[in-house]
Amino acid sequence: MMKIEMIGYNDTKAIAIYNAIRLMNIVIISFIIALLFIVPAFVFHIYELLYIFIFPVFMIILTILQYFLNSNYKTYLKGIKTKHNFCLDSGILYKDGKEIRNKDDIRIYKFKHFLFLELKKSYYRIMDSDYLTGSREELLSHIRFKQGHYISFVLPPKPDQEIIDLLFNRVNLDGKERLFYSKDKTKIIYIYKNIAGSYSIGEERLCIADEEERRYLHEYGWWEPSWGSGFASFYGTVEEAFRDIETDIRDYIELK
Repeated sequence: MMKIEMIGYNDTKAIAIYNAIRLMNIVIISFIIALLFIVPAFVFHIYELLYIFIFPVFMIILTILQYFLNSNYKTYLKGIKTKHNFCLDSGILYKDGKEIRNKDDIRIYKFKHFLFLELKKSYYRIMDSDYLTGSREELLSHIRFKQGHYISFVLPPKPDQEIIDLLFNRVNLDGKERLFYSKDKTKIIYIYKNIAGSYSIGEERLCIADEEERRYLHEYGWWEPSWGSGFASFYGTVEEAFRDIETDIRDYIELK
């Protein structure tokens, strides 16, 4: 699979589109409710019931009004980055070079000349002319749509070694004082500072997802804690912890 690179804008127009989508849901629901009042209004000659249509009409006007106001009012975004680079590579979406981890919160709305991308805390419009490599059609061919515009990206097949390298590069190093890995990169042992302020030892092994797990979890694999390793829970210093694992990591490599 080739990389698909594109530019996304979270500018005033993106904000306006996001608000319009949210308001449109209210418009549709209120309009459906209003339609339910048509029959009793004419059957029982209670024409005052038709006033309920005022609300959905008002919401439509409000949706249009906020779109034009938000699209043209750019002052409040002054100094904020509104142009971002996105890349879809091997079923993983990156924004400005960083992997988007909240995969379950990604939504995409299809419009005639652009796609609207909604992440957990931000949203972007991707114009059909803003693809640096690939195209809209190629991007959509790698997407599986779910209910509510939620999506998942199709993971292309990869050899095990490539998956191991990919997952090894995603090891979370936050809070880890020293980390050691096996030569095949499928096991790690590390020393980290715990919430009590002392030091503990963690051990994890890499699990590669089978085809069914890959399809439903949208993951090539994951790092799984190895319980019952026999290490003590707390150490006063990093050196004490290291002495306790020195034999276990004899054939391991330290990650610098």
